[in-house]
Amino acid sequence: MNRLTAHVTTWRAWYAVLAMSAFVLSSFAAVAGAAFTPLSFLLFAALSLLFITVASRRWPSRLDLGLRRGLTVRDIVVVLVVFAVTHLSFWLLGMVDGGAQGDQAARLFTETGLDGPLLPAVAVVVSSVVLAPVCEEILYRGAMLRPLHDSLARRGRAGLGAVIGITVSTLFFAMPHLAEDTINVMSIAYLLTGAGLGLVYVLTGSLTAAMLGHSLQSMVVFGQVLIFGRGDTDVHPLLWILVFGCPIWVYLGSQLVRVMLPPR
Repeated sequence: MNRLTAHVTTWRAWYAVLAMSAFVLSSFAAVAGAAFTPLSFLLFAALSLLFITVASRRWPSRLDLGLRRGLTVRDIVVVLVVFAVTHLSFWLLGMVDGGAQGDQAARLFTETGLDGPLLPAVAVVVSSVVLAPVCEEILYRGAMLRPLHDSLARRGRAGLGAVIGITVSTLFFAMPHLAEDTINVMSIAYLLTGAGLGLVYVLTGSLTAAMLGHSLQSMVVFGQVLIFGRGDTDVHPLLWILVFGCPIWVYLGSQLVRVMLPPR
């Protein structure tokens, strides 16, 4: 079941703390404004890998992170099942939280600037549906979950390592999404999503699979914003292509990162 044990790195648990510091440092770029959001995603992914490189004295490899060229049938099934369960939880908890779907989508459509100039809107969409799945999975699953898991797996306690790794990475994953909402019903949905993506990583051993699972969530969320939130506003075709093609763009992004890393 736990496919991360197929290749256990020499990474130590405290490497995850380095990834946490990368998360904090890169957040300063995000507070500067929406234009800096793409920079913050790229920054925390790069910093997390750089910190691990310095600590381990070697650059993380494709094998270390689980960046694969493709997915097996089993990987696809795991991704789709976890996506279905987590998306259902979002829908059910959204109903409990109250508010019509159209009203929420319209609010997000305006807040994210999708009704404004094209270039800022494209920056927001690319950040949310392409960079976020790739960069967040590198940080939360690759640089946080993996060291915590492998440090215990080397002692024969891979199960405990998976639980701790999923828990810690889930909490950090949820933090940016809950920055304005604090704690409410939807907090549970974000936590379930983070846990689901961590589970995908553990069950498949593939960071590529986790990235694609993340992209499906992003596609559905932003797709709903475009469909139900635009009202009478004309949406540029490029935004539709970016949102509904995001699993393709994320896969291509994962392969770009993959070719930049050593095989082993």
